[in-house]
Amino acid sequence: MDREAGARVLIVVDGLGLSGKTKSLVDLACALDRTRYQAHVCSLDREGGELAGRLAEARVPVHRVPCRDGLDVTAPWRLGALVRRVRPDVVHCYNPRPMLYGGLAARGLGVHATIGTLSAFACHVPDRPYAFLPEPLRTASRRNRARNRLTSRLMRRLTVVSRALGERYCRYNGISTDRLRVIPYGVPIADAISPAADARRELGCAPGDVLVGSVGRLIEQKDYPLQLRGFALAAARDPRLRMVLVGDGPLRAGLEALAAELGVAARVTFAGRRTDVACILPALDVFVMVSKFEPYGVALLEAKAAGRPIVATAVDEIPEILSFGECGILVPPGDPGALAGALLSLSGDAARRDELGRLALAEARERHALPAMLAAYQDLYDEARGIR
Repeated sequence: MDREAGARVLIVVDGLGLSGKTKSLVDLACALDRTRYQAHVCSLDREGGELAGRLAEARVPVHRVPCRDGLDVTAPWRLGALVRRVRPDVVHCYNPRPMLYGGLAARGLGVHATIGTLSAFACHVPDRPYAFLPEPLRTASRRNRARNRLTSRLMRRLTVVSRALGERYCRYNGISTDRLRVIPYGVPIADAISPAADARRELGCAPGDVLVGSVGRLIEQKDYPLQLRGFALAAARDPRLRMVLVGDGPLRAGLEALAAELGVAARVTFAGRRTDVACILPALDVFVMVSKFEPYGVALLEAKAAGRPIVATAVDEIPEILSFGECGILVPPGDPGALAGALLSLSGDAARRDELGRLALAEARERHALPAMLAAYQDLYDEARGIR
């Protein structure tokens, strides 16, 4: 295809369920410069969802090649049929299983420009104990380590969101780091913090209230019981504190019951799933994330991009995202007293909240801007195709 008309990139992913990895993928596919690259997305799952709707709105073609769990020996052949129809210049695969199937299909049909992107969770390896894992690490078995070595040979370049994570993955799986590239997740950055008075009124905030909140699924990994207990301790000392939890999940009923038990139900709003998170974030005085395990929290990047001061647990990659405490407060996991202390230190100090918010926004512009991610991937596609 004529490069001025946009070369084609086929992005292959396990599924389009909501996660940091898939949100980043969809941002990339929707925002590519179409005079350079035009995206097609292939899901190995049958399900659609909210992110598939975003792709449809952006007129990004979505294909489905459903694959069964475990090894599906027919998958490369069926993906090959899609490659013949789309005729991509680049095949870009997210995580090891799509890298295996997509890499084999691309190699069989002579597509040499192959990119493999590893999510933060896929990069985690059992080289240390974890307090909590949402699912078993997929690098733990000998078979999967052999698969990871094979998939790395099928990809011309490997991308990761963190140098430390990528090097751990390569070291554990016996893979050279020569083809490793670091491209952090990108998020939209606010040119200016938008007014939030309407959102605060909708969330039940009175003038003078200090609103703390989170965005995420209501699941065990996020440790919302700890967040409620820490909030209750802080709220007993500062009557201005209120909290909002944006998101839904299997723990919602239990969390509502816990809020009532702790005596803070009237000061906690369960907002459910929202599609206007970008409008809600500026309404928060403090963003909170107290996960037990967090591979690479995209919600933290969005909070930084909204210029919010952050309190988060010092687990996994969170300290790196917060520059080891320079643009947010880190607290130990499992400690509601430490969380309460951090919330009180910010609720009583508006100047410190403003300063941490300014630092967070400046870091977001430097490290997490969506245009930088887009440019990095498009340059990498050129590199894989041999275009200088």
